[in-house]
Amino acid sequence: MFRVVGPPCRTCDHLSRRVFITVGGLGLLGAPTLARSVGAAHAKGAMPASSFGRARRCILLFLTGGPPQHDTWDPKPDAPTEIRGELRPIATSVAGIQISELFPRLARRADKYCIVRSVTHGDTVHTSAGYTMLTGVVHPKANSPTAALVRPTPDDHPHLGAIVAKFRGARTGLPTAVSLPEYIRDAAVNDFPGQDGGFLGRSLAPLLVEADDQRTGFRPPEIVLPDDVTASRLEQRRFLIHHLDRALQSHRSRDLLTGMDQWYAQAFDLLQSPAVRAAFELDREPQRIRDAYGPHLFGLGCLLARRLVEVGVTLVTVYWHYEGPDDSPVWDTHWNNFPHLRRRLMPPTDQAFAALLDDLASRGLLSDTLVVCMGEFGRTPRINKMGGRDHWPHVQSIVLAGAGVPVGRVYGASDRTGSHPADHPVAPMDLTASLLHLLGVPPDFKVPDRTGRAIPACAGRPIAGLIG
Repeated sequence: MFRVVGPPCRTCDHLSRRVFITVGGLGLLGAPTLARSVGAAHAKGAMPASSFGRARRCILLFLTGGPPQHDTWDPKPDAPTEIRGELRPIATSVAGIQISELFPRLARRADKYCIVRSVTHGDTVHTSAGYTMLTGVVHPKANSPTAALVRPTPDDHPHLGAIVAKFRGARTGLPTAVSLPEYIRDAAVNDFPGQDGGFLGRSLAPLLVEADDQRTGFRPPEIVLPDDVTASRLEQRRFLIHHLDRALQSHRSRDLLTGMDQWYAQAFDLLQSPAVRAAFELDREPQRIRDAYGPHLFGLGCLLARRLVEVGVTLVTVYWHYEGPDDSPVWDTHWNNFPHLRRRLMPPTDQAFAALLDDLASRGLLSDTLVVCMGEFGRTPRINKMGGRDHWPHVQSIVLAGAGVPVGRVYGASDRTGSHPADHPVAPMDLTASLLHLLGVPPDFKVPDRTGRAIPACAGRPIAGLIG
């Protein structure tokens, strides 16, 4: 198993655990099967065929901790001071749309994205709320007395990337999904569930690549052969492992053996993939491109995400990383919300996200690359006594771009205080269904749970206003 160790991502629920990193696969479903599935869905009046499968790839930016909607994408300049806060709204390149003054680059690119101001659910706990947003399924312990103790289990619903990997199948040499720069955890005790393969197993989980020790780049997964290991020696080792597994078959369950066989096969394929190895060499990029993304780890992560999707990885999740210890680690700004937004959160986001949109567009990739920026929830309308905002799942703002998403517009709205949706509420399951639709996964696609029972990959319905 590939294992890359990095510092934990801490939030305020104060729980986490150790992480195991696995590898997924990439491929395509046969065209006749795909056509039948899509045709059936369209016959039911689900979505127009023109929007289905427009996204060949996806980059998901996850702002761990919960970004405040008022201070980012949904300013409320007419609300009382204790709600609107100290940041001013600024005009964007699209008449009538305003966003935070701390997003000047993104303001100039408002014609490249859609702001969704009405995403809503009911879970106030980082870990289980993150699960809901990453999988489109409400965690069974959401808001229960033990919600803060949730841990990933083999019965979890899979990450969006694992669903896509299951649908598309395996292709030699590339993972379907990659996550970086760390496995997000709550206070070094509790891993966020929903980041891996869940009941689909570790062979379909996103490949996790963490930051290097200096937090200035990435340690590639251990897929580079040592100098003294030739391709022929690697093949000999594959042969040896195959025969050892056969010898041990009587001592292990067939399911476990099959899972390990799949994992070993994918690991060996990656070891021989020059495209994946080259994608991690960020110094190959022109200096002007690296400067555009910025030296911040989030910017480097966005650049690596672009390089990975360019060589054929289908879905890359870039998590906001732990920068503590601090009073408001990640985007969990219970204290000193505005100093944290000004100093370390919003400027790198503004720079990296804007650079990613420009870079994809200049390479002709934005038209078929879906870009999503979201967190696990929003934050309270009213500023607390510590100058912060607390957890608020009832409404958050997210951003969609690329792959034919209707851009230069706002979908949905929150009420006058940014407390609840006032128009076109968006549930996480319907958001996930919309993303899967754009990625070419039909609405009737089912996946087997650990008992073999076929269940819907997503129970939501695509939202026409988000996908065109």
